[in-house]
Amino acid sequence: MNAISLGADCTQEFLRREFSTLDLRDKRLNNRALKILQAQQETSTSCVRRLFHSVKDMRQAYDFF
Repeated sequence: MNAISLGADCTQEFLRREFSTLDLRDKRLNNRALKILQAQQETSTSCVRRLFHSVKDMRQAYDFF
């Protein structure tokens, strides 16, 4: 089965709609969670280091978990 990759705008819109009630009690954490989920959708890997191109984003993903 081939995975269907949505465009970045479609993915972001979908995630915002699906997780509109997400409440981690900090707006920054909510945004980071959406950013991580979007990266996972756009990159078919389970390795956090490969999800992000910038060291800052990678570190924030590790810190999130």
